[in-house]
Amino acid sequence: MPVVSTLEILRDARSRKYGVGAYNVLSLDQAAAIIRLSDKFKAPVLITEPAVLEKYVSFSDLGAIVREVAGRVSIPVGLHLSHGKDIATLKRCIAAGFTSVMIDGSVLPFGENVALTAEAVSLCHKNGVACEGELGAVGSTSGEIKSVMTDPEEARKYVEATGIDIFAVSIGNAHGFYKGVPKLDFERFKQIKAAMAHKSELYYTLHGGTGISPEDLKKLISEGCPKICIYTEMCGVGKEKAFDYLARTPEYHGTYDVPELLRAITGGFLEVVEFDIETFGSADKSPLQQGAQFVQGDTINADLIKEIVNSVISRIK
Repeated sequence: MPVVSTLEILRDARSRKYGVGAYNVLSLDQAAAIIRLSDKFKAPVLITEPAVLEKYVSFSDLGAIVREVAGRVSIPVGLHLSHGKDIATLKRCIAAGFTSVMIDGSVLPFGENVALTAEAVSLCHKNGVACEGELGAVGSTSGEIKSVMTDPEEARKYVEATGIDIFAVSIGNAHGFYKGVPKLDFERFKQIKAAMAHKSELYYTLHGGTGISPEDLKKLISEGCPKICIYTEMCGVGKEKAFDYLARTPEYHGTYDVPELLRAITGGFLEVVEFDIETFGSADKSPLQQGAQFVQGDTINADLIKEIVNSVISRIK
């Protein structure tokens, strides 16, 4: 089927109390493989690309392959940008057919974060795309970003001032491999939801899902957080598979060496996805109960595409 509105997927997941994996990909073949595996289990899925990986996988190429593969399967597939830092990045993703984008102003002062996010929301809604924002800061276990827990009252002000559709919360989660046992602050999440009780169409997402226990993820999903972001664990398992392959085949043997190495890495990614489908309870959740709102290419604002094309031409000149 055509790619599906991210919000339609999240609405169904929250209603039926299952989680949707949002999987960062490093290559076009990984995106296709994750979609096909999800289709095998009839599990809705979100393919995501962090803005920092654009130099490895262009947004337009990813958009094209996701639309192509989604058209060959029967499950709902959405395409999401993670941690976009500026409006120009969001415009490129929207033009490429992404069904949702994240503007991450979490490291900015509150007022600047609100202003940037509100601008992003306006752009997204004009183009029929959902917008995700973040308050607090989902830190990194490497220490590059310091975690700041989301304050419930500030969260209410932020959501009301920006009009975001998806809210990334910081409740003890972090990007990367945890050095200890992560402990999610479920009480804080309840307080955030209570502060937003009047926002029935607001959806929550957890970044830094790697390393959090299946029991805690299941609990968080059941309490109303349908979007779970996974990346580090896939990379870790994929790298282990690469080392295993290289240990078995240290010398070059011919044409198939590198393809088999890449296949091994993708196989590691898929092991994690299959485990998550079981953990999140997303198997056999396709089709969506209320049907699906398809996202066609002609819904994108033509003026936006023209603006991006002119920008590229000006840089070439």
